[in-house]
Amino acid sequence: MSAPIDLATLPRMSIKELRDLWKEHVGRAPPTVQKRLLIRELAWRVQERVHGGLDAETARLLKSAIRNARQTTQCVESSKQPRRSRRGSVPSTARGPRVANDLPPGTRLVREWRGRTHEVTVLESRTGGKARRSFRYRDQTFKTLTEVAKAITGIHWSGPRFFGLTTSRRRESP
Repeated sequence: MSAPIDLATLPRMSIKELRDLWKEHVGRAPPTVQKRLLIRELAWRVQERVHGGLDAETARLLKSAIRNARQTTQCVESSKQPRRSRRGSVPSTARGPRVANDLPPGTRLVREWRGRTHEVTVLESRTGGKARRSFRYRDQTFKTLTEVAKAITGIHWSGPRFFGLTTSRRRESP
């Protein structure tokens, strides 16, 4: 039987110590993930042993969500290659998803900020046959999620990032 893990010490451990701890407690090689993810996984394992794992219904829902996310990703990946302009550059819409514009109308985005819950609804309007997204927040309509994030926080903030639609791609050193 392995010695118990003190959750408070995990963030102070080196990646090597975390991997050794993983091998000791899980019994196989650790996944090749960043330090922060290894800490989360180890913490989950400890809490799972103490309090029990997910119930069958929650596990089923998670598996279904993962399966749906994989199918969506496959659909996006299999879409046509972007056309190049006469200058040979790829248009900005082809560089990556335009997250806010991909949200279907009626989608509700919820974010807690400084103890208050903020809810935004995605709207769609048609001008000249072209669909445009806008966002409803507290009886006001905004053109972008970034404008909504600024209304909430008082400072410029990426709207998609504020609402958790994108993540930063910072790398952690091992």
